[in-house]
Amino acid sequence: MNLDFTGREAAMNIRFQPRRHVIDLLFTLALFCVFAASALLVVLIGADVYESSARGMDRNFDLQTSLHYVAAKVRQCDAADAVHAGELGGAPALIIEQEFGGEVYRTYLYAWEGSLCELFTGMDDPSPVDGTPITKVPAFEVEQVNPRLLRVSCPDADGRDAQLYLSLRSGKEGSA
Repeated sequence: MNLDFTGREAAMNIRFQPRRHVIDLLFTLALFCVFAASALLVVLIGADVYESSARGMDRNFDLQTSLHYVAAKVRQCDAADAVHAGELGGAPALIIEQEFGGEVYRTYLYAWEGSLCELFTGMDDPSPVDGTPITKVPAFEVEQVNPRLLRVSCPDADGRDAQLYLSLRSGKEGSA
């Protein structure tokens, strides 16, 4: 069998070979660039969403941790006339009084220099600088709504106020 193409057969063979155009290469390159740009854009948007949600979770963690800490302290030490709102060094404070060995000790929960602080002391005139920082909070407010109900509020970094109402179960008898 002779595979040598001559004349008309050679011309037909050349005519049916696909022609390569520059536009084919440019279209393929442009399609790849559009895909790469889209992938980069999706990654950048995803990174921004992740960053903002992580920042929000950090703020919520500090705020919720401080409120839950206060609630746990009140529930742990809830006794008749032991928990009330007050002040420490001009700052609003939650005061928990306990008796140990015949002496009265106080636990103060208050905001000082951007942190929720706790101070356990037997002194009559304590200083807010002596407390131990617990979590970051810009402010801390305590209000005695009635003899058996406390309202604790903390704003977050964006100024949104989170509130917690605590029912004192061991309050004075006959109190509403």
